[in-house]
Amino acid sequence: MSKFLFVVPPFFGHISPTLSIGASLLSRGHEVKWFGITPLAQTHLPEGGEFIYPETDLLPYADEIKQILKRQDDGPACSGPEVMKLALEETYVPFARMMMKGLNKFVDEWKPDVIINDCITFAGALSAHLKGIPSVTTTPVPPDVMGDAAKNTPKIFEWQQNLILGLQKDMGIYSDQIHIHSHRLNLVFTSQAFAGFEEKPPHMHFVGPVKGRPNSAEFDWDRLAKSTTPKVFVSLGTLLVDIRAAFFQKLIDAFAHEPITIIAATNPDIFEEWPDNFIVNGFVPQSELMPYMDAVICHGGFNTVNDTFTNGLPMLITPIAYDHFHTAKLIEQAGCGISIRYKRLRISDLRNTVFELLENPKYRVAAQKIRETFIEAGGNDKAVELLEDFAKNNSVLEPA
Repeated sequence: MSKFLFVVPPFFGHISPTLSIGASLLSRGHEVKWFGITPLAQTHLPEGGEFIYPETDLLPYADEIKQILKRQDDGPACSGPEVMKLALEETYVPFARMMMKGLNKFVDEWKPDVIINDCITFAGALSAHLKGIPSVTTTPVPPDVMGDAAKNTPKIFEWQQNLILGLQKDMGIYSDQIHIHSHRLNLVFTSQAFAGFEEKPPHMHFVGPVKGRPNSAEFDWDRLAKSTTPKVFVSLGTLLVDIRAAFFQKLIDAFAHEPITIIAATNPDIFEEWPDNFIVNGFVPQSELMPYMDAVICHGGFNTVNDTFTNGLPMLITPIAYDHFHTAKLIEQAGCGISIRYKRLRISDLRNTVFELLENPKYRVAAQKIRETFIEAGGNDKAVELLEDFAKNNSVLEPA
């Protein structure tokens, strides 16, 4: 049996896929732990798993971590280059620096056989390189969000490379090679067809969506069952707090009293009163709800995207920032949804687009085709099989 350590960022969309994989590994007799920069409630973890949060080592950075997390709300107001700077220079690289001390100490203490680092959590791969431990990357979004930067935007590519090489040098890695991702195994949680990859590197495996975390959130299932109109699920994910009121006000203006039921995943307290055809919950059992839905509206958070097309549903995607725009392009290319940029989202367009998705069967047909590619990719079982094979065939080496 092997010891697997997941190194994760403080974003649930990135943590969630690792929880179901970790649960499966635990059920098969392996030891599994998670390491992160902010605490995670034990209720989210599968039985037998442990989340390591090195509070003492991170205490000096507590205010900075809070500031960085709050800064993510600025994404919608940023231009493309500004978003890239916010993500890489102001979030991923600082988080990696903060995590390294506590992570290296824990790795020395627990001695994992494999370190599995999320694609934006560079510390996991860097620690693995320093300690001679085999590493795997998990990628919960399509892997070519940046496109071919070396070819299309050489100056931005040079800036990215220098930023990462500087981080590596500060961590004691004196190499011209980039070591923030695994070159042996990269698990991508979508299908190759949806991501639009004709060819892929041999170490990259598109395993499709995995199960995600169990969600025991309370929900008014009786009220949902009584609804006789088409049901549309709406989510903005766990970030983007500042624009919630404006976003959901547009939904109210578009759909109040229309022959449609809106299931809104947001804090009900943002408004004193909601229309009768809105069911509003701060937290919802999203995966359990999806089979009862007829369409989905979301900004492009990839867990919601995966849940949507796993159930063969059409989507209105309203990209706001980060990787949302790339995901929106993939959805339109696949024909399984319609994209309207959030900043250009007018009430009439919102209403007309949703009814187009509900009434025109071509979007659901295309969504069903994507669903088939997800199933064929193998999902959670395939990811676990690849990780077990990887642990068996890759042993711990001498530290770099």
